[in-house]
Amino acid sequence: MEAYCIIVGYRPEVAQLLDLCARVAGDGVKVIVVDNSEVPTLDRALLPAGCTLITIGYNSGIAHAQNAGVKAALAAGAGVLVFFDQDSKIEPGFVKLLIAAIREGSAEIVSPLSVDEATNTPLPSVRVSRFGWSTPVHAADAAGRYPVDMVISSGTAATRQVFEIAGTFDEGLFIDFVDAEWCLRCRSLQIPIYVVPSLVMRHSVGLRHFRFGTLTISVHSPVRCYYQIRNSFLLFRKPHIPVIFALKQLAATVVSRTILLFFVEDRLSYLKSYLFAVRDGLKGGTGARPA
Repeated sequence: MEAYCIIVGYRPEVAQLLDLCARVAGDGVKVIVVDNSEVPTLDRALLPAGCTLITIGYNSGIAHAQNAGVKAALAAGAGVLVFFDQDSKIEPGFVKLLIAAIREGSAEIVSPLSVDEATNTPLPSVRVSRFGWSTPVHAADAAGRYPVDMVISSGTAATRQVFEIAGTFDEGLFIDFVDAEWCLRCRSLQIPIYVVPSLVMRHSVGLRHFRFGTLTISVHSPVRCYYQIRNSFLLFRKPHIPVIFALKQLAATVVSRTILLFFVEDRLSYLKSYLFAVRDGLKGGTGARPA
């Protein structure tokens, strides 16, 4: 299977991104880097052999940037598409093993175990019951790949048939819940998702974290919090997303962002973002946050 890897960068740490590109290319996989920064930060000449660069020229959102890479990869004849964020960390040989875990010719998604780089804690995948209740799953000791319903996109591999059946990522969400919406759309179409426990990827989530009782709160900018809150309302408008799942996500988002409000300095900026997010979420606003 011809494999292409799509890496989206937004104001990336260039050396780290180039290292990721080199590791992927070293596994014999072609790389498409999508620079989503307002001011382009990458030079095509710096990329390793086998890598191409798509420069968007503005922050179009993770979904649009991923879709640009998907379109280019499918046009080039990709049979398998692999996705990474700019700060994902993998060992040599990771991509080759990930692709080997996927069945050729079928609509299928595979994902590694993910670990938060900052806290060294698992980033569980999720199973969703028939009624919509979500349960985190992190079976590091499983003998083989196991089925789940939702994974983060970074580190995943999907066959060409997945996109032919389910379509691409929802650009209206811009950034947050893009992974969840796409996975649950695939679930509704009986496209299986598996975690391969023998593969581990390290990934950074949020600017930093802090503990509040039994909760781990991720710190994000006011703009990012806007998308988290707004999009938790938009989930209710997706027919393939169970209402109970959407309710749980909305409650978790409101609780965590409310707690965060008491631990940041520029509370007014955060509060304004929260209020705009609720307004736009209830109205069904999509895409980039209005200026």
